[in-house]
Amino acid sequence: MFPWEHAAVGYILVSLWARVTGRRLDGWAALAVLFGTQFPDLVDKPLAWSFGILPSGISAAHSILVSIPFSIAVVAAARRYGATTVGVAFSLGYLSHIPADLLYNGFFFGNYGVIRAFLWPLSHGSESSMGGFFAQTWFYLRRFVVFLRRPGAWILVAFELALLGSAFRLWLGDGAPGVELLKRSVTGIRRGVTK
Repeated sequence: MFPWEHAAVGYILVSLWARVTGRRLDGWAALAVLFGTQFPDLVDKPLAWSFGILPSGISAAHSILVSIPFSIAVVAAARRYGATTVGVAFSLGYLSHIPADLLYNGFFFGNYGVIRAFLWPLSHGSESSMGGFFAQTWFYLRRFVVFLRRPGAWILVAFELALLGSAFRLWLGDGAPGVELLKRSVTGIRRGVTK
């Protein structure tokens, strides 16, 4: 699954959780869910593709044996420091990554064997070549373009449009959390540069 798809899935889950629990999502929660949805790939892919430390780009951070205890610890630490919403946003984003990858690999690419990867260190997915981060990324982008040439690819395109549109609509309904934080950051950078 591509980063924007993971971000959409995670944001939908966090937005629905916030609505059910009566919590308000602020910029920090939006940033936390965005980071959480990308976290497994930010850990596993460089460690496998660039450094050869992990056997696969779907290994340690994708493992349910790692992600669940880690997410519980994040929520507990966040609760202790009065940032429960941020901790839950990160953890839901992180935990959404695994079933999203399973669905994407299985349903769209017929790769059901990937399920082994989510049980690291007991097992792992197919070995990744250590061709480097950009070479591996280019490989997956090319594979995606080839997939889009198939007659049934419209199902994936429709799914992606619905997914991204739903996330965007929920984000707007939540008051576009994160925009104000981004504006403050840009303003701070401008002031720092112009001094």
